[in-house]
Amino acid sequence: MSGKGQEGLPLHRLTWAEVDLNRLKRNFTRLKGLIPSGSFFCPMIKADGYGHGDVDCARALRSHGATHLGVSLVEEGLKIRASGDHGSLLTFGVFEGVESARAVVEAKLTPVVSEWQQLEALSEVVRGSRYKIHIKFNTGMNRLGFESEEAPKIREWFDRHSQFELEGVGTHLLRGDDAGVPGGESESQFVKFAQAFEAFRGMGAAPHALNSSGAVNLSKRVHEKKELGRGVIWPVGARPGIALYGVHPTNDENADIGLEPVLSLKSHLVEIRRIKKGERVSYSATWRAGRDSLIGVVPAGYADGIFRAYSNKASVLCRGVRAPITGIVCMDFFMIDLTDVEAMTVNGSGSITRGEEIVIIGSQAKDEIRASDLAAIAETIPYEVLTRLTVRVPRVYT
Repeated sequence: MSGKGQEGLPLHRLTWAEVDLNRLKRNFTRLKGLIPSGSFFCPMIKADGYGHGDVDCARALRSHGATHLGVSLVEEGLKIRASGDHGSLLTFGVFEGVESARAVVEAKLTPVVSEWQQLEALSEVVRGSRYKIHIKFNTGMNRLGFESEEAPKIREWFDRHSQFELEGVGTHLLRGDDAGVPGGESESQFVKFAQAFEAFRGMGAAPHALNSSGAVNLSKRVHEKKELGRGVIWPVGARPGIALYGVHPTNDENADIGLEPVLSLKSHLVEIRRIKKGERVSYSATWRAGRDSLIGVVPAGYADGIFRAYSNKASVLCRGVRAPITGIVCMDFFMIDLTDVEAMTVNGSGSITRGEEIVIIGSQAKDEIRASDLAAIAETIPYEVLTRLTVRVPRVYT
């Protein structure tokens, strides 16, 4: 693989991730279209843009009209600022103490505040200006956020601290997949959220509660003109994450809104070995050839984010044909059985040789392997598959 990856560095690796920024933009448009125009909409680029590269994704989204972007850590926000981004940038994670608050304010980040300590630290730093902040309420996730009963007290705090402008009020759904179900868990959270939000009426604050799954399912419910519960605030803003990158947030048909996978993970064969029936492959000899076999070596391993759990279970694509991983995934390499691939394609394509393209995530010919397919094998979720791709894997932007 030749060319340049993140930050313009030359590529020497034979394994890389291709990130299609046009697909990212199209997903942004589809997701934004789920909620009414003018509603708060904040694409999430935390965790290095869910493994896709936060800086490049931020630039693409800004160019496509994203007025707000969201990260988790203060450090993530500082990295985006250092790249030259000057737009609204929300930090949803926890920061503690005056020094951290000062870092937030100096970088002009917009904190999503979930505890009194953060409010007090910010009040020590912000003087004489209208500094925008958001407040988060716990309505059932039981992770971060004020309790809804504290809303009047928080309103009083804002009345005493005129240097702050309350831009938004949010909560976090514990299972957005039932946002379209009357009487579901999400609806009970909306009831608590509506009670908390009532204290801030007239302040111009935007409500936001929908993650990727919540946005898809609640908008479907609205589109079908099904009754919304008394606690559902509509319109309500969204903070899409995984769906932005083309991964369906749920496994049901409600999530099928034409999302396009943004990332493909590719490599090339660096070695080919013909082995005899009965010979073993990789550590601990967990795979034995049941026939004379053609084994390919792929230069990627668990240090790159190729889960060891894929050993003897997952497959990759070569010439559009699935080739199973053979033996234990190593730190820097894994091996694949190319015997059937060669048998199926040799007449039209010649013998398999070093340098042939291997697709780990993505499409080739008429087949496709998605992050969700690998997640199922590893008994995890696509979020982890994508965010576990390490910095050793160059990102190439198209």
